[in-house]
Parts: sequence; C-alpha cells; structure tokens
Amino acid sequence: MQDEKYDVKEETAQIPPEEIPEEMTVEEAFAELERLIGKMETEGITLEESFACYEKGIRLVRFCNERIDRVEKKVRILRGEGQPEAGFPEEELP
Repeated sequence: MQDEKYDVKEETAQIPPEEIPEEMTVEEAFAELERLIGKMETEGITLEESFACYEKGIRLVRFCNERIDRVEKKVRILRGEGQPEAGFPEEELP
C-alpha cells in the first residue's frame, strides 16, 4: 500500500543533488529533508529513487551544518569569545 501523501512516480526530489540554492534557508532545507524522509518511507520506492533521496539528504545536511557553523562563529565573535578566522568575510558580521 502506497502512502497517498507522497507520489513515488513524481521526480525523486525537488532539488538536484548538486544544486542547493545559496538563498535557501535552514528552515527550507529542513522542510526538504522531511519531504525526502517521507518519500523514502513509502512502499514502492525503488532502490535508485531511495538512494537519490539519500544523496540529496546528505547534501542538505551538509548545507545545514555549514550554515549553523557560520552562525555559531558569528555569535562567538559578537560575544567576544573568538576571533574571526583568516578569510572570514567581515561583511557577514553585524
């Protein structure tokens, strides 16, 4: 029985694996991850579709980790707990 919420026949994921828009927010990435998990939990998904979802999910997790790390660095700098790393763009600081 296939979950009606997710159509396995549709494109495996909305974001091509190599393309995560720079303007995507962490919240949007988490929403896409939830969608991919739901798709992978459906019956009738092929191994190839499942692997494509997994691959896209890994890329999204890496994207989220990078964004969260960037925010944590900014917070540390603003709190006086750290110094900007070499190459850290000053324009990213408030």
